[in-house]
Amino acid sequence: MLSAPTGKAALVPAAGLACALTFALGPATAPPAVAAPAAATRPAAGPLAGVRVAITGGLFTASLGIIWTTGRTVYGHPCAAAGDAPTPFTALVDAEDEYHFGLEAHWDAATKDFVVDNIHGDAADGKKWNAYVNDTKITTSPCATAIKDTDKVRWTLE
Repeated sequence: MLSAPTGKAALVPAAGLACALTFALGPATAPPAVAAPAAATRPAAGPLAGVRVAITGGLFTASLGIIWTTGRTVYGHPCAAAGDAPTPFTALVDAEDEYHFGLEAHWDAATKDFVVDNIHGDAADGKKWNAYVNDTKITTSPCATAIKDTDKVRWTLE
């Protein structure tokens, strides 16, 4: 550490360094705990789940951390599993709402579910965006697959 009056290096005892760092950076505080959003700010519908969301397979790869989601109407169509449970698609939509990475999807009237077309410029041209829950590829549609608190949801372009 430089001594202010002389401009020369000076030894600073550990206690003095801690005080200098506290003054410069402010007192150390623990990071805030991740909490569910207040009831007034989240959509009113089924049970709330905090899930980890990741996107892989294209040029854009992201691990987005905990996303709070619930089953509900999305883009004018119902997207909730049995008991109004959240789904991989609601988790992806809520991740998009929080991080704005660019999600394009369309409603398929034949399957009565959403199809993901593009995530952050990675189009499904000749490929498909598939959802995985806890590293297992879903076998039902993205709006019919229930997810629960602490699940890991991954969307992969394959």
